[in-house]
Amino acid sequence: MTWERITDDLLRFRDSCNVYALRAPEGIVLVNAGSGRWLAHQDELPAQPVALLCTHYFRDHSAGAVAAARRGIPVHVPEGEEALFADPEQHFRQRETYIIYDNLWDLYAPIEAVPVAATLRDYETVALAGTSVEVIPLPGVTMTQIGIGVTLADGRSAVFCGEAIHSPGKLARIAPLQYNYNDLNGAVQCHFAAGELRKRKPDLLFPSLGEPILTDTDAALGELQDNLRRLAEPRPGLVGNMAVSETEPLERVTDHVWLDPHSVANTWYLISDSGKALAIDYGYHRTTCAAWQGYPKPERRRALLHGLTGLKQRFGIDRIDVVLVSHFHDDHVCGIPVLQRLQGTQCWAAENFADLLRHPEAHCFPCDWPVAARIDRELPLGTPFMWEEYTFVLHPMNGHTRFAALIGFEADGKRFAHTGDQYFFNGDFSGGKGFAGVGRMQNHVFRNGALLDGYEISGKWMRDWRPDIVLQGHQPAMFTDDAFFAHIAEWSTDYADLARRILPLGEEEAHFNLDAWGGWVRPYRTCHPDVRPITVTVTVRNPLPCPAMLEVRLVGIEGWQGETASLPADARAEVSTELTIVPTGRCRRQPFAVELTVEGRCYGQVAEALATLGHSRF
Repeated sequence: MTWERITDDLLRFRDSCNVYALRAPEGIVLVNAGSGRWLAHQDELPAQPVALLCTHYFRDHSAGAVAAARRGIPVHVPEGEEALFADPEQHFRQRETYIIYDNLWDLYAPIEAVPVAATLRDYETVALAGTSVEVIPLPGVTMTQIGIGVTLADGRSAVFCGEAIHSPGKLARIAPLQYNYNDLNGAVQCHFAAGELRKRKPDLLFPSLGEPILTDTDAALGELQDNLRRLAEPRPGLVGNMAVSETEPLERVTDHVWLDPHSVANTWYLISDSGKALAIDYGYHRTTCAAWQGYPKPERRRALLHGLTGLKQRFGIDRIDVVLVSHFHDDHVCGIPVLQRLQGTQCWAAENFADLLRHPEAHCFPCDWPVAARIDRELPLGTPFMWEEYTFVLHPMNGHTRFAALIGFEADGKRFAHTGDQYFFNGDFSGGKGFAGVGRMQNHVFRNGALLDGYEISGKWMRDWRPDIVLQGHQPAMFTDDAFFAHIAEWSTDYADLARRILPLGEEEAHFNLDAWGGWVRPYRTCHPDVRPITVTVTVRNPLPCPAMLEVRLVGIEGWQGETASLPADARAEVSTELTIVPTGRCRRQPFAVELTVEGRCYGQVAEALATLGHSRF
C-alpha cells in the first residue's frame, strides 16, 4: 500500500482502481479516486494535489472523491456525469429498481454527493497545475466516460484511459457494455473509443484497471477492436455500426449538397463556392448512439463530433460555419453547443422554436436537449434570407412537431426542400426507383403539438414549391416524381379525415385539437436557492368554435396561493398571461398546475410546471 513510480513524473497507487498521480510544474494532478485509501498516503506524494480528475462514475473509481474534496482537493468530473456525482440522492430516487430492462450500470453510481469543482467537457483542453490536459471522449462502460490526454516531461504522449482498455486486446469487464436487456451496444462504443485512441497515437496508455501499456499501444488497441468485433458478430447490426466509425466519406446528393452518414438524424451539408460549409441539423454521432432512443436521460446520451473528417478530406474544410435547424429535437441539435464551443459555429433557427433551443429549461416538449444553444440568428417564417450565394425561405409546419420549419433553397440547378421528420415512406425509393409503389408512414407525435391542419399546411407549400429533391431527418435523399406529390396531396386530407373519424373534432364541437393540449407553462422548471414567489407565463387554448372568456387559475398544494386571470380568446385561439403563485416552504420538483374554466365549464388542471425552492439543484 504505497505509491509506485511508473515514469519520472508519474506514480500509481493500487486502490480499488489505479489512482495515478502526475507531477506537474505547480503540483500533483490525480486521476481517479478509487476507494480513497490512497489519502492515508497523501503525504508520500512529492507535491500537493491540485486537482482530482475522474474518468467515470463507477464507485470503484469514484468513492474516494468525497473524502478528497473534504481535504480540499478540487474534484473534476465528466460533464455528462456531473449530476450523478453531485446529486446521487435524486438519481437513486428516480431510478427504477424493480422491473429493470435498461441495464446500464448507473446503480454503481456514488452513494454520497461529491462537491464538484468543475466539469470536464469533451474535446476541451484544460490548464491544471501548470500543464495541459485534453478531455477525450471514450464511451464504453459508461456512455460518458472520458480519457485524459497529457504530454509527460520526457515528451511522450500519454492517455489515462479509464476502462477503455485493460491490457492488449482485453477489457477489465464487459458486463457494463450490455446497456439494454440483452444487447451489447456498449461494445460498439468501446470499439469507437479504441479507434479514437488509435487516431491520437499515444506512446503510453494508463488504464484504470490493468497494467500500464508502455509499448506498442496501437497493436494493443487494434487487437481489442478485433476481439470486440468477434464479440459482436452474433448480434445483428453491431458489427455494421462498428464499421461506420472506421470510414469517413460523405455521400453526394449533388455537387454542393452532401449527406453525413455518421449522424443519427441526418446532417446535410451545403458547400459554398468560397469553401464554407452550412449544416442542416447536427445531432448525435451514429456509432456512439447506436442505442440512443432507449436512454432518454441526459447522462445516458452524448453529443460527439461527426462529419468533420469527411469535410476535410473532400473539400479541405475544417469547420462548420452555420447550422440551420429544421426542428428542436435532440437528435437533430445536440451537437450544436459542442460546435459552438469548439469552432464558434453559428446557429440559425426559425422564430417558432428558437426559444426551445435557447432556454430548454423553460419548456417541457418531447426531446428537448438540455444544453442551451446560442441562437445567432432568429429567422422569420416566410422571409427569404441568404447564406453565402444561397437563398433560403422557411415555412411553418406541424405534424411531427409544431416547433419546426420547412426549409426551401436552390442549389446546382435543383429545388430542394428539407422537411425535418414530417414525411416518411415505407419501401425502396432509392436509386431513382420512384414513389409509385411506396407506402406512407405516419410520423406525427401528439405531444409534439400535432394539429389537425398540420399536413394540409406543409402539403400546400410542398405542392407549390415542388422541390426536385427532398431532404429529411432519417431517410435518404428523395428524388421526387408525380407519385411523390400525389402522396403529399393525399397525406394532406387523409391525416385530418382519419382524426375526425375517431375523435370529436367537429367544427361545432368543443375540443383541444389533435394534440389535446389545454395549455402549458413557461418556464416549466423553476429553481431558486431560497423560497420566493414564482411568476410564470401561462398559455391556454380556447376549446370552443366561438370567442369565449377563459378563467385561468394557478393551483398549488395546500397553503400555496395562486393568482387568477380572465382572458378573452377568439375561437380556438391560444392566449397567454403572467401569473404568480406564492409557496409556503422548501420543495423539490413540486408540481403546481393551471386550472382552466371556459364560459362556466371547468376543464380541470390542464397544465403543470415544477418548482424547486430552497435547493441549489433542480
